[in-house]
This record gives sequence, C-alpha cells and structure tokens, in this order.
Amino acid sequence: MKKLKSILIIIFSLVISLSGYSNTQNENLTTEKYTQKANANDTVSYVFQLENTKGTPETYFLSVLHPRELACENILSDSKITVKPYAIYKGTLQVVVSDRLPLGGHESSVVVVKDVQDNEVERLEFITVRSKAHPFVLVTNDVLEEATKKIENYAWAKNNLDAMLKELDGFQFPERKIITKPRPTKVWSSLNYLASDGEKAFQLALAYKLTDNVAYKNKLIAFIKAVCDKDQGYLSIGAATTGVQVHEGNFFLFLASAIDIVYNDPELSATDRQNIEDSFRYYLELNKKHMDGLGIMNHQASANAGAIFVALFLQDIPELTYLTEAPGGMADQIGKGVMADGWWFEGTANYCYLVTHRYSLVAQAFENYGMDLYHRRFPTKFKSKDFDNVKEGFTGMKFDNWGPTGKNTRGLEDMVSPYIPFMDENAYVVSSNDSDITKPNDFYELAYREYREDDLAWVINKTERDSWVSLLYGVTDLPEVEDPRTGSAFAPNVGLTALRSQSQKENPEQQIQAYFKYGTHGGWHGQFDRVSLVALDRNGHKYFGTEMVWFGYGNPGYKESVQTSATHNMVIVDELQQEAVPSEQLVFYSGDLMQVSIIETKARWRKIPIWNAEKFPPWDDSDFDPNFNPIQQRRISIVTDDYVILADYMKSDKKHNYDWLMHPIGFSGIEGAKKTGSELSVLSTNNDSPYKYFKNAQWYNSKQGTKVQFNDEGNKLDIHTLWPRKAEVLISDYPNGGKPRGIRNNPERKSYGVRIHEKEATFLTVVEPYTGESAISNIISKSSNELIVTLKDGRVQTITIEYMKGEHPKVKISETTQGELVKTEITK
Repeated sequence: MKKLKSILIIIFSLVISLSGYSNTQNENLTTEKYTQKANANDTVSYVFQLENTKGTPETYFLSVLHPRELACENILSDSKITVKPYAIYKGTLQVVVSDRLPLGGHESSVVVVKDVQDNEVERLEFITVRSKAHPFVLVTNDVLEEATKKIENYAWAKNNLDAMLKELDGFQFPERKIITKPRPTKVWSSLNYLASDGEKAFQLALAYKLTDNVAYKNKLIAFIKAVCDKDQGYLSIGAATTGVQVHEGNFFLFLASAIDIVYNDPELSATDRQNIEDSFRYYLELNKKHMDGLGIMNHQASANAGAIFVALFLQDIPELTYLTEAPGGMADQIGKGVMADGWWFEGTANYCYLVTHRYSLVAQAFENYGMDLYHRRFPTKFKSKDFDNVKEGFTGMKFDNWGPTGKNTRGLEDMVSPYIPFMDENAYVVSSNDSDITKPNDFYELAYREYREDDLAWVINKTERDSWVSLLYGVTDLPEVEDPRTGSAFAPNVGLTALRSQSQKENPEQQIQAYFKYGTHGGWHGQFDRVSLVALDRNGHKYFGTEMVWFGYGNPGYKESVQTSATHNMVIVDELQQEAVPSEQLVFYSGDLMQVSIIETKARWRKIPIWNAEKFPPWDDSDFDPNFNPIQQRRISIVTDDYVILADYMKSDKKHNYDWLMHPIGFSGIEGAKKTGSELSVLSTNNDSPYKYFKNAQWYNSKQGTKVQFNDEGNKLDIHTLWPRKAEVLISDYPNGGKPRGIRNNPERKSYGVRIHEKEATFLTVVEPYTGESAISNIISKSSNELIVTLKDGRVQTITIEYMKGEHPKVKISETTQGELVKTEITK
C-alpha cells in the first residue's frame, strides 16, 4: 500500500485483478495507472480505498479531470468524503465505454483528490480500452484470408503450407515436467519446454485456421492447458524453458500469438482463460525484475518483445507503455542498442538478426492492433560502458558503442537493411563476433511489405520463402532487382569493411570478397580481433570466419580460445589477448584496379581469462600489466581482381614476439622454410596462453620469405610471405571444439604463423584465393612497401605503399601490359 501524504490509497478492480494471480494490488507499476477492457456500452468499475493515517477526521474532494473532453461517461461514487481517524473509505469510479472509441482505442480517466485547502493530494489514472475482438496479435482475419488466397494462387505459398503441415504432423510437445540442471554453472529449474515450442504452438494455430483440421487445434489446446495449469504449469515454477530471458521471451511471444487465434473457441473454458491471464500476468511480473537500463542485450530485448506481445494480448495499455518507456524497455533497447550505422551493438549477425526479428514482429503486431512501430522514432541514448551485472573490462569485454553518434533518433527502419552490404552473393551475412555466416531472416518479408525498398526484395529473392512469415505477410510478386552489394562498403560503428574485386561484379560469385574488422566490441559476444581479416570468399567458398572453432558458451574453450585474438587472422603479441579499444579506419578506397582499407588500433595486450566453474560468471580474470604500453597495430589491405595484399605494421616501446597468423584449411606444402626441432604436441604448455589449444605444432626457419599452399577440395589458397625475409615460421593444427558444422571445427584447418622478435615490425603478404591454376606468375619485392606482381595473362601490377608508418598512408597501383601503362590508381 502506497503512503501518500495523509492518506493511503489502494486501487483494485471488481472485474480484473492487475497484480497477477494473487489478486492483490499491483505494486510494480511506477505510476498510479490501472486499466480494464470492455465492449462498447459496457460499464467497468474501478474500486479504490483511501485510508486516513491521521488521528483527526480528514475531508477530501474527488472529481474527474476534464469530463467534457471524454468520450466515456465517468461516474464517481462520491465527490466529497470525510474519513474518520485511521478509517478506510472505499470509492468507485464507473466508466461506460463509449462507442465513439474505435476498437482497440483507449481513454484515460483521471481522478483528482484535493484537500479542503484545494491542494491536490493525488491524481489517479484509469485507462479504459474498448476491446478488440481476437485475433489481433500476429494475425487478423484479413491476414488469414490473404494467406488463403496466396495458397490458392501461388505455388510457393502452397508448398510453404504443405511443408509446415508435414512438419507439424510429426511434431509432439514434450511432456510437461519440471527439470533442474546447470546452465552452464548455475543450477536452474524450469518446465522442460524449448523456446521453439512457442512458435510450434503458433504454427499449429495457423494450420488449424488454414485447413480447418481440428487435430491441429486439439494438439494446441492441450499444450495451452498444460502450460497455463495453475497448479503444475508456469505458475508453479516461473520458467517455461530455461529461465534465460531470450528463450522465455520467444516462448511467450508465440504463446500469446497462438492463444490469440483460438481464444474464443469453446474448448477453452472460463477457468482456462483465467489461468491464461494469471500465467501471463505472472510472466509480466517476473519480466520486470530483469528490466534494467544497463541490461541492453539480445536476451533482454527478446524478453521485452515477448512481454510486449503478452501485454498486447491482454490489451493492457499501461503495461505496453511501461514496457516501451521504462528503463530497459523497448525505447532503451533500440535507443541504446542500435548504432548510427543501423547495426545492433553486439555486432554478431545472428543476434543482430534476433533483435531485429523480434521488434519486426512487434511492429507487425502493433500494426494489426492499430499502432505504428514501423515508422516510430526513439531518442538516441548513451549506452553505458557497463552491463547490468559486470563492469567494463570484465574478461576484456566492452559494452559501449564506438564510432559516429549519427541521428538523434533510432527506429526499426534503421535496423532492417544495414547488413546487406556485408552479405555474400546468396544473401548470407558475413561471420562476425560469436556468429557463423547468417542466412536471410524472416523479418525481410515484413520489412519489404512495409518499406518496399529494392535491396530488401533482392534478399527475399535469395530465399525459398518457406516460413510462416512469408506465407502470411510475403508480398506475392517481387521485382527482379540487381545485386545491391557488389561494390566495396564499410559500416563505421560495427567497424566492418567489405572489399570486393570489381572486374567480376557481373558474376558476384567469382569476386574476391575480403572482410576486415575494426569497430565496436559487442559486449558478451564480442571477440578480440580488431585489425583482422575476418572472412575471405571466392567462387562460393568460405575460407575463414569468426567461428572456425566453437566450444559452446558453457565451456572453458569459449573465452580461452574462441573469442581470443589468436584464433583470428591477425598479428598476435606475446601469445596474449588484444585490448578492445575504439579503433579507426584511416583510408577507404574503391577503384577499378584495387579496393583499399587501412585500419589501425593502439591497444594493450593481456592474458586470457581462465575458466572457473565455482564462479558465476565462471571466469578468473586478470588485469593488464601496468608496464605494458599500447602497441600501434596497422593493417593495409588491398584487394585486386586476382589476389589480396596484407601489409601489417607493429610498433611498441619494447621488444615483443609478433606472430602473424592465418588459419586456412588443407595444408599442402611450404617453400622457403626449414624445420627446426621436433613437432610439439601443443604449441604452448602455459595455462594462461591461448596457444595451449593449438596442437601438433612444427617450427621452421625462413631466410628469404616463404610460400605456403592450401587446398580445400579444389579451393586453393597460396600465401606468399614477402617480408620479413628472416623469421620463425609455424604450421600447427588449429583449435578444434568437437563436432564439425559448416565452417566450425574442421579437423583439416591449420594455422600458419610468422614470428619475429622486435620493437617495430612490418609484414608484407600476398594471399591468392583461386580454383584451377594460379593467376600469378611471379612476385618481386625489394622493400616492405613495394611489390611487383606479374600475372600469367601478361599484366604487370606495381603496388607502392607510401607513408606506411606515417599519419597519412597512401597506396598506389599501376598496371602495364607489354610495357604500356594501362591505368594508375592512388588512394586519397
């Protein structure tokens, strides 16, 4: 009970409890707002109690604010009251729902309480909603009718439905029971449902409506009753899946959408409907405990979207407002989590897609109800350097956003298209941070339906259109659109650069596509790989990615290997982990002969965190050596039509081991190097070195540079180390986390390294990805800032790097044929 000056106020409803299943005051709302929904001309009653906390009688005057401006009739039980000492007055506000409110519309009735001196003691807001008939969340009757017509007239839609029905016919929900297990080091209890079971429930509802097959409905109804059972369902444990917000949010988002479709069917009794509401209220109550202005992440965003769906199903306008505007709500998630270039700050494509997907579904549900999130803008907000349960720098992580601040607002429209420049020719987004390559997401269907941008249509045309989103909301006839991402591009906040060779842009699969990293760390899912080559594609083949090794989140190898600098294509210092700091792209150039990116960081290096299952989070952390000063690390990347040049410059105030590393598949030979010593079972025996995950290591010596060849089922990669001439050279097995999947954990992946021990170092390397025969005849390099590449077709290319170590580095390329100058390009 809230104490307000001389009175205590209790507000509750005779019809609907707002506090969840316990039927008491809702103490979680931050303002005195209470709500009910009803049909036009129905009367709802709000009952409130006033307790006089003084030892003398107190008189108050009650009135409805601006009643002539309200469509609904408002009737207060009393306009003047005198409350005896320590006594309680019970009052009632009756609201007759006006038919002048649109379906789903709402109106606020504000009761003002004043004392005898005409001072306002309190004002109480009651929000009355004119009920909208189910379904209105993820589908409406019009949407279902549109889908039915698609199925009748378009083969892709019919195939889509048939595939969904086939999958549902063989699907069974797990038996409801409570399970207890560690995830990964805390022990949590929950029901044994999967996050995806919520979506399966929604698909069953769709299948029933699109086929009239009651078997789908019966399976769904049984599931709803099991989940919402007041004694053994969600109310008994408060966790439907794993208890992790991202899974709970997905589950409840679709559960609310499924129930919305069958809510009025006779198989759901009045008791069932009350159990549904009680379960949903309890979920909303628990969700509030996780909301925090520092909790900006895909977990919290997913939970927020799920809670919004539940509140929308309940037609609870105050709760929707709270979930939008409260700390950690939708305005915070979008205003803080979306960067100026449109990328979600975690920089991990699958989680960026997850957040965009969830809020795209929210936008569509809002549109179905009559609201507009597709075009709504939220104020851009500062994102803290800390997360809700850890401070900046824990295990090296950084949680803030880097790069330009951009516009003063953010919106869903910013979130749906920034990934396209970083897709391959099949619309898969490049691997970055804790993500493999990521296929097109369903949200592109919703985005194109709303925004009609050609780039979005190109993405959809690369899909099978086999999702329920396509079936319900896909535009039937898509335009044929040219590939929008054959050029080079960069995004300054996430700090990704895509360099694409240009002579093959009419055949994008044949382009060399090289991707480089320099931007925002990304918090929990960030990796320590600024100034790295994160991916290299050609001829449809993926040579690299940021998940070439994967151990899983609950495994020591996650932070000891997966996220470390050593598993990336970059220069490593003293077997340590690079500090994540704001870095810079000094030069970006896109021409005909060459594409250039020059990126730089100035960072300290530290030991990796070490797994400790007795802690949560389960990591023993270490700090930077106070005597370790930042090291300048610069990479000049040049992509031509035939090869990639990597020029790396390192500078420190003391000598270090600099290890230039690259991790291709299919080692087939090395030239210009001689073995030294016997093979090592592990590259390092130090527990705090990421090199302990590199097995079967052989060291070599080189005196005139090296050439190393790799062959992955015909996709070849030649690496020419031109500088340094003299170096220690390494070939080892790349770390492996277990089961191969896609680019992950390929047992044939190797690590090639070039080590020198200096204060200052320069590496000059040519990397040629190809099939069939190499295009290179020979390479001559008399200094670390110049090389001449002669190609087998007679072209000769001279590349010069000016001011490699200076403030304004430049790159120049000149091409000659039969001694005649064809073209010259110089970066600006």
